[in-house]
Amino acid sequence: MKHLRIAVAEDNWFVAEHLCGELAARGHVVVGLARTGADLVELAQRERPDLALVDIRLADGSDGLAAAQEIQERFTTPAIAASGELTVAEAEAAGLLGLLRKPYTSAGLRAVLEGATEWLEGGTSRPFLVR
Repeated sequence: MKHLRIAVAEDNWFVAEHLCGELAARGHVVVGLARTGADLVELAQRERPDLALVDIRLADGSDGLAAAQEIQERFTTPAIAASGELTVAEAEAAGLLGLLRKPYTSAGLRAVLEGATEWLEGGTSRPFLVR
């Protein structure tokens, strides 16, 4: 599997540390950690990651879904939402690459990364919902 450059938007320190550790253990490069939507947009502009994993509720009350849509539109950075509340229909309507259900599992994270990698390499199916 290709190693991706990934931006992570997560305001829960414990979840962020665990997620970044799992990504690094799989050989991916975490280009930065954003705690707010504005931080994610700035990070995506500066680093141009291959992918963003985005919690939909971020610090300062910012909307991770809106930030994910913005980085997709402005920088063509595909985003996968990490949420226990967002529906598949909402993720699809937002144009997201996929939805990783929280609390996520290692197997779920692996599956969404494999699906994202396949899509980035020219595949047609999006990994929409991963439990």
